[in-house]
This record gives sequence, C-alpha cells and structure tokens, in this order.
Amino acid sequence: MLGLILHVRAFAYRRSMAEAVSAAATSALEAARPRRRSSPILRLTSTATTRILVSNDRRIAATQRWLDDVVIGQKLCPFAPPVRSAPKLRLVASSATDDDAFVQEVAEEARLLVGTRKDNDSKADSSKGDDTNRPETTLLVLNEVAFPSISDFRYFVQLSWRLQAEAICDNNFASDLQLVLFHPAARHNTYGEDFEDAADYTIRSPHPTVHLLREVDVMKAVRGGYGDLEGLPSRNKAKLRMDGLERCRDRLEDCVVSSKRTVTS
Repeated sequence: MLGLILHVRAFAYRRSMAEAVSAAATSALEAARPRRRSSPILRLTSTATTRILVSNDRRIAATQRWLDDVVIGQKLCPFAPPVRSAPKLRLVASSATDDDAFVQEVAEEARLLVGTRKDNDSKADSSKGDDTNRPETTLLVLNEVAFPSISDFRYFVQLSWRLQAEAICDNNFASDLQLVLFHPAARHNTYGEDFEDAADYTIRSPHPTVHLLREVDVMKAVRGGYGDLEGLPSRNKAKLRMDGLERCRDRLEDCVVSSKRTVTS
C-alpha cells in the first residue's frame, strides 16, 4: 500500500537529491546551522500539565481534521485516503522543547518506520511478518508554545537541515526515508518577498509538522501510472488560487477551531 504522501513535491525527489541534501547539510552545518535558542524552563504545576495534555490532544485533532478536510477533502493528494488513520498512519504529538530533543524524536520515528525492515533484510527472514502492523508514514506535530523557535518557518527550514543530517543520514536512512515539512506560515518561496499567496496553503498545516515517508512508497507512486504526476503540484497551486486566499485561510483556521470543540466536548 502506498505511504501517505501529503506534500506532492516529494514525488519529484530521487535518491540522488537525498544524497545531495545530506552532503550539503553536512558540509554547511557549522556555517549555516542557526544558533540554538534556549527554551524557557517549564515550571509544571498540575494545571500547566493539564494544559499541555489538552494542547497535545488539540494538535492531533487539528492535524487529523486538516488531513481529512484539506489534503483529502480538496483532493490535494490522491494517495492519502488509504493511509489516513492508524495503523498505516502514525500521528504523534511531539514533546520536544528544543532542537536537540526534536532531532532525537525524528531519529526515533525514523527507526520505527524502517528499522525492523532493515533488520529482517539482513537476516533474510520475513516469515515472522514483523512489519504487518507497522506504520507506513508518520506525521510528527510540534508544540510551538513549548518550542517557540519553530513558530518561525525559516528557522524550521534551517532546523530540517540538521534533521536530515543527524536523524536521517547519520542513521543510514538516506536511501529509505524522505522528510517533508508543513507549517502554518509555510511559503514555497521561503526566502523571497513576504506576500500572501493562496498556493502556499498546499504546504500549510495547523501546526509545524514533519512528515516522514518511505522512499519505496514514493517510488511506487512515481511508477504507479498516475497521469501527469509531476504536474500535480502546479495543479494544486492553481486550484487553491482559484479558491482564493480568504477561503484557504478559513479552511485551515477551521481545523484549529474544530479541534478545540472536539477536545472539550
């Protein structure tokens, strides 16, 4: 079954691109890595702990609503419906409050997606079927209140260089996994002029989110006979521009609003 491919630009990725990204990230890490910003110490009272737990639930609810109503509902990704829920989809609320913790989380999620398969390959023994109930794809949803630095999309992009280098490449997963970003303020033209474009809502999500998907599933999609797959990102952009900025903004905001009602009801 095809993995969940929310960000259709990932269809155009190839192994050579993953290697190039990892090489660039490794060589430029010291020069280009953003300065680490220390997170404030959280003094957790029982009330604050409850608030964080509710926040986790709301992040998950908002992301599921976004997946159902925007990604699938607006037909932005034809491969998402079969993996919209567990066990094929692993939808996780991140507990990271700084860069180091998040790198560790992504590494752990990467191992969960591909570790057993690699072990089975080395043993040449698939008779036990260990991967039967394993997820095919992962959405790791961050808490921008506990980890305020990632509210800045450009900071999030720069952090992804470290994720690619340390969580993916250093664990020998460069040929197995792809890493895709979604963010409430994501823009296709990351470092260009700041202006609102409805097309950016093809990569916007209720909360900062890292999507891990398996290379084998991406290549199945590429070779699966879907008509003009490479043109899908452009068609999605055109569709959302036709919908208009206000409508796209309202759809995303509705995901957050509905998550509050779902959790409190």
